[in-house]
Amino acid sequence: GGYASNPSVKQTVKDIVQWCKELGIYVMIDWHMLNPGNPNDGTYSGAQAFFEEMATLYKNEKHVLYELANEPNGVQWPAVKSYHNKIISAIRRIDTETIIICGTPTWSQEIDKAAADPVDQPRNVMYTFHFYAGSHQSLLANVETY
Repeated sequence: GGYASNPSVKQTVKDIVQWCKELGIYVMIDWHMLNPGNPNDGTYSGAQAFFEEMATLYKNEKHVLYELANEPNGVQWPAVKSYHNKIISAIRRIDTETIIICGTPTWSQEIDKAAADPVDQPRNVMYTFHFYAGSHQSLLANVETY
């Protein structure tokens, strides 16, 4: 399990961020969700405090990226966007520059929904799109418009 079910993994996150700095590589602090797939579920109530702490610790670290909701599922874009807006706002009060990556519905496959209705503070925000060439050819139509 991840932080939502086992907060003791936070030290592992900090260790990995430090190792990546020493190695000179980027690191993505990723809030992964599978079940439940809605980032607004009470299971993930610690996300804002977690990202506020990470932003405080790493706001000057150029090798750190934040991914707020990896693979939300079973939920529509307005609910995911609402979550992103809340967490982005919390991070931006502390760290105005670090790249934030926002997952999209259906296991990060509906990037077209985010493109059509972006988050409120889009500066230095990227949207996740999971595409598997062997099985996701039908998703190409979702991104061709953009």
